[in-house]
Amino acid sequence: RAIDPATAKRLVGEQEGLAPRPALYLTNRLLVRGLVSGPDDTRDLDPRLTDDLAALDLGYRLTLPRHGQEGPRSPGDGTDGTDGSTATGVTSITLHPTDPINAVDAWTVLQQLRQGDPYWIENASLEHIIRPADGYWGGIGGYWGGIGGYWGGIDGYWGGIGGSPLQEYAVPGRGGRMPVGLALPDPALRARPLERTPVVAVPDTEITPGHPWFKDTTRVLRTALEGSELVIVDPATAPPAVAAEESPKPVDPAALLGGHGTFIAGLIRQGCPEATILSLPVMGDDGIVEEGDLLRWLEALLALHQRGQQGGADGLVIDVLSLSMGYYAEDQTYRKGPVADLLGRFARCGVVVVAGAGNDGSRDPFVPASLAAPPPRRIAPTSTPPVSSVGACNPDGSTVALFSNDLELISAVRQGVSVVSTLPLTNGMGQPSTRVVGDGGVRCTVDPDDYTGGFGVWSGTSFATPVFAAEVAAALVAEGDLTEVSDRAMCKRSIRALRVCLAGEGS
Repeated sequence: RAIDPATAKRLVGEQEGLAPRPALYLTNRLLVRGLVSGPDDTRDLDPRLTDDLAALDLGYRLTLPRHGQEGPRSPGDGTDGTDGSTATGVTSITLHPTDPINAVDAWTVLQQLRQGDPYWIENASLEHIIRPADGYWGGIGGYWGGIGGYWGGIDGYWGGIGGSPLQEYAVPGRGGRMPVGLALPDPALRARPLERTPVVAVPDTEITPGHPWFKDTTRVLRTALEGSELVIVDPATAPPAVAAEESPKPVDPAALLGGHGTFIAGLIRQGCPEATILSLPVMGDDGIVEEGDLLRWLEALLALHQRGQQGGADGLVIDVLSLSMGYYAEDQTYRKGPVADLLGRFARCGVVVVAGAGNDGSRDPFVPASLAAPPPRRIAPTSTPPVSSVGACNPDGSTVALFSNDLELISAVRQGVSVVSTLPLTNGMGQPSTRVVGDGGVRCTVDPDDYTGGFGVWSGTSFATPVFAAEVAAALVAEGDLTEVSDRAMCKRSIRALRVCLAGEGS
């Protein structure tokens, strides 16, 4: 469901600053801190929530997620490992109407909870729908906005349908996705040997296993979420990859976000050939992930990182977390919400988080990019690398793309229009406009959806983000020895790398 600011319930009095903005959320879910009490086999709801709901007499009952779905167990503060709580202490709960005729609206329930007890302002939130920061509100054929035209342009608020200049970026030749030829060998062939390579984690759609750039399983690691644990997938047991020399057969048109993660991985490979790319397939090709599910993946990633810092054989130290995704926040509570909490934990462990600014030419907060802050001027014992927000510039390198959101703080602006990178080897149902068969073979015009060459052009802050993430990884390589992986050492190294990459930025 989408919040309609004109009709949505809102708090009054002291909380008038929480007037809602448009946002996509799950109608029957809430994310709540401190909800679960007791060990896993005797979990129960916190009486504070059940009592408050009962007092409001809203006509709902609550259920917890299935066993093992509330998030991985890890130390509450990331240091002593004594309390056994979830990393964020957040659980996704489901609201069920006691009368099946009644519709469920999580936003209404949330506002009434907050009105009755201010405790819930910071301890309960909507469960948002998170989408890639590649542009999806309104526009041509669903490219710059979609979900079936759900927003429909609402007076052009989302960039909308009907003549918006943002639509130009969806047109092939003006930034829209299209196949290209690239005479460039895999940049990893020129990578310098390092005792430890920087690791860039990419939660997104999966990185296609069939692309010739990503056959090396030492530089591209694929993961799966097994219960609450993130595990590295053994290529020997994974489904066989498509051989590079095979030409994929024509298939139905790929989903709009098909290849999104593969495109991102190619940009990281170009910018920092030494980097190891860790793929977290949190999204399908529809480009949608529920906030609670993303939190589970990221909590498991953080646990993997912490095990790596402690020298565990089943761990892996993460240097950069590249997030080409987000959601529009309905109010200011996002600054202390579950995403902010979890990314703060990554920062305290020395991980650089970079996030796409979004593509609607909007100033509305887009999370997590709107959590960005400048690097500290001095590296004190408590200094941590802040979230960096990344906007997109046009190919001239000097003008900002019209679609790039103008957030309160844009940390960096990088190439994000008509950039060239890797795509899955697919061939859709489209055909060349002209095709001639003769003795010399087939001559034809460009097939607009034939990506069997493995490369294409695309636009969005989704792609400016990995350009910057690779730049940070390269700066870490330039720092020298990456083998010291304590929190303190990684924080200092990350802040120095950010300072180098952000030098000269105007914001």
